[in-house]
Amino acid sequence: MKGKLEMGGYSGEVFCNRNLNMQKVEAVGFDMDYTLATYKSDTFEVLAYEGARKRLVEDFGYPTELLTHSTYDPNYFCRGLIVDKKRGNIIKMDRHKWVKIVYHGFDALSKTERDSLYDPTITTWSTFREPDYAILDTLFSLPDAYLFCELVQLKDKQGSTIKNKSYIDMYKDVRRCVDISHRDGYIKEKVGEDPSKYIHYDPDMVPMLKRIKNSGRKVFLVTNSLYDYTNVVMHYLTTGKKLGDDGVNVDWHELFDVIIVGACKPSFLEDSRNALYRVDTRTEMLMNTEGPLFESSEDYLSYGKVFQGGNYIHLHRLLNVSSGSQLVYVGDHMYSDILRSKRELGWRTMLVIPELEHEIDVMVEQRELEKEIAVLRGVRDELDEWKDRIENEYLNLELSKDEETQDKDEVALRLDALKLEMERIQTERDMSTEELKLKTKQYHEAFHPIWGQLFKTGYQNSRFAAQVDSYACLYTSKVTNLMQISPDHNFRCMPDIMPHDRLEDTPIRKLLRARLTNPVKAAATSSSSSSNNIA
Repeated sequence: MKGKLEMGGYSGEVFCNRNLNMQKVEAVGFDMDYTLATYKSDTFEVLAYEGARKRLVEDFGYPTELLTHSTYDPNYFCRGLIVDKKRGNIIKMDRHKWVKIVYHGFDALSKTERDSLYDPTITTWSTFREPDYAILDTLFSLPDAYLFCELVQLKDKQGSTIKNKSYIDMYKDVRRCVDISHRDGYIKEKVGEDPSKYIHYDPDMVPMLKRIKNSGRKVFLVTNSLYDYTNVVMHYLTTGKKLGDDGVNVDWHELFDVIIVGACKPSFLEDSRNALYRVDTRTEMLMNTEGPLFESSEDYLSYGKVFQGGNYIHLHRLLNVSSGSQLVYVGDHMYSDILRSKRELGWRTMLVIPELEHEIDVMVEQRELEKEIAVLRGVRDELDEWKDRIENEYLNLELSKDEETQDKDEVALRLDALKLEMERIQTERDMSTEELKLKTKQYHEAFHPIWGQLFKTGYQNSRFAAQVDSYACLYTSKVTNLMQISPDHNFRCMPDIMPHDRLEDTPIRKLLRARLTNPVKAAATSSSSSSNNIA
């Protein structure tokens, strides 16, 4: 970490979008999958992919050719992308819903093709919602996208046996098969046999949880995984060994005050009718319960603190909090963990973004290229300013050329000179713009060869970045980064910056300032030959 800090790379910082004074927080909660448990994508995601692919062929009648395809590439897609289920496309857009990258299956679409499909003049945010679209908001969903694109490729092949299947039906089949792979015990069994093959062990996990608990705050776990799988994963995360190994004296349950499994988020955060069950951890049997109604939460929890299902009201009672702002919830899923809890309940939120380390490290490595791009953008702006000034003068002369006070021959010569200058500027601008495009493409490909930066789409924040900014009070790469700061830390956000806050850097401001100079002198700096023509 020290080396990275000295070199300017990512050092485990927790970033703040909204001020959050931890001294006012009564409870801190965690999701499990991809939050406390960081899975190894090259092995764990393959389990879901292979299990679903096999079911697509054996149970849903897809061609056996699907099984002969190349192995799953966990790095091909990234979070924040959108699946167009009706057209068989994967798209990336910016915060203004402007679609910048589109792949049909594994084939890129041209700008003309994507603009014809996603005309920004008629699309709105409501355009990109269910049932026709799906958001890749979690790392769990990346195998879905890969399998879907494989099926799209198969369907588009001449003579394909699945021609009668629509793209949207194929996506539904993929989702069903992936869900079944997670529910039928196949993945749990594989992870239980050798958790170290699928999960990163972090020795800071237990000390981090203990620090929060020792600070006087309640610690809770809310996960969609059922108890049997949760027990396997949490045992490994807290001991570094698989369940059943001898010599283990750590009981992971003791690290939490409340444990809720099978939560069915986001329904847990929305539906107050969801029933709560207490889990007998010895037999895994469920018992009906209404939560602490006629006794204190402490007395109620003394009979057992592991539950299944329920809803946010049950959780608030169990934690003895009166407001959502009194707790912080840490998760990885934008929709199920962060967006709903923040928007509907007012919970304070922290989003875990494992990709953050790669994003920041590449950003630091590419600083020189970023400076080159800034210079090229500056050149483009200067050319735009000079062209704008020439065009203004041309238009003014056009309007006044018929006035009796004007020398028509002199005006005609000047108009010709200005026209030549505009053509020269346009040629130079085209060359500069082409170089800028190439450098920008090189920069984005350093982050990901297809989708570029996770947090950017072109020069704008990506849709994913916009949601991080809107709904995540805090964000970081892994939960144990909390070890670097006090449990009582007062997080303060950086000032928001709008274009007018950087007045002198805005293109229009530069244009207006440039107009204060003598046009002939400006022409001389732009091009001596053109200056002579215009002068």
